[in-house]
Amino acid sequence: MFSTATIIEKLQELGLTKREAEVYLAIWSKNGATVKDLLDTLDIHQPQLYNIIQSLIRKGFIKASAGRPRVYTATDISAIIDVQKMKLDSLKTFLLEELTQLRSNVGEEPYISIIRGLEGITASIIEVINSSEVEIRAEVPYQVFKSIEPYLLNALRREVNVYLLVYPEKISGVGEFRKFKENVKIRTSNLGNFLLVIGDLSTAVYSKRRFFSPNKVPPLPTEVYGYEIHEKDLLLRLLNIHNILWRKSKEIIGWEPGSNVYPKTFLEFSLVLDELESLLRLGKQPIVEVEGIDVKERTPVRIEGVVRRVNRSEVISNFIIESENGLYTVGGFDAEIEDIEAQKVVIKEAR
Repeated sequence: MFSTATIIEKLQELGLTKREAEVYLAIWSKNGATVKDLLDTLDIHQPQLYNIIQSLIRKGFIKASAGRPRVYTATDISAIIDVQKMKLDSLKTFLLEELTQLRSNVGEEPYISIIRGLEGITASIIEVINSSEVEIRAEVPYQVFKSIEPYLLNALRREVNVYLLVYPEKISGVGEFRKFKENVKIRTSNLGNFLLVIGDLSTAVYSKRRFFSPNKVPPLPTEVYGYEIHEKDLLLRLLNIHNILWRKSKEIIGWEPGSNVYPKTFLEFSLVLDELESLLRLGKQPIVEVEGIDVKERTPVRIEGVVRRVNRSEVISNFIIESENGLYTVGGFDAEIEDIEAQKVVIKEAR
């Protein structure tokens, strides 16, 4: 159960001062109060109380009776929040339109930007999720998962593929995700590496696990920080660490390889290798389309064919595709010994 101090703190997040929150809470607790009732309850001077009451009336938090003495009653908090939501939705629509017109197309985003505060990190994660069109990779603590859950579900409704690792292992309330099991994989682990959310293999939000540990004294919200990363090489180094844990983690929601989930698009190379390995073990013949770069010529390439083999070792990860023009080796980002550096792979079917 929350303490009075916590409730007052939360009311301040709705735009009240501490004193206004105290007066609102006193009126709510009494189910209506006069000035005399409030003066008897609160350590406050009468002129200051009158000013606070008028401010609360203007903000819509309380109402005054018509008779004498006036009785002040508190507006239901859900109605206040609904009004705030409507104001924010209207503000969002206006600012998005106006700011889009003001933005210059000349500037480039920095490779790495620092993000301050838990709210800043959450906002950046939501921005990454909302802008994703093909694929989301995420490793997040449970409390962060719950805060971004509606946005992940919206991404799934847009048919974005979501690969989500949640820690610690105790996880509940994921039933809604089962409706999208052809586009989502959710896994759990007792301990995570960090907070990491990647959208379309182009933008990542990273933060320390320490800031979200349930076993340590939580830091102040203002002490929490993270990074927004656009540098692909660094992003993929973090992803390599994540993938080690991903393969060891326990899957609680996911599609069956070889089931009716294709065509399916992959941007992150290790994911398509996992899927191709599973299909080959089942005796299937995956038909894929690869878009990428010729490793030697650095020219665009698009080929289609049958995957014959997956090669994996400590330093090599690729697959062999047989097309009309022969056999090709396909690698991921920064491929050197392969024929093709894949940027997108579509598994079209599995015969």
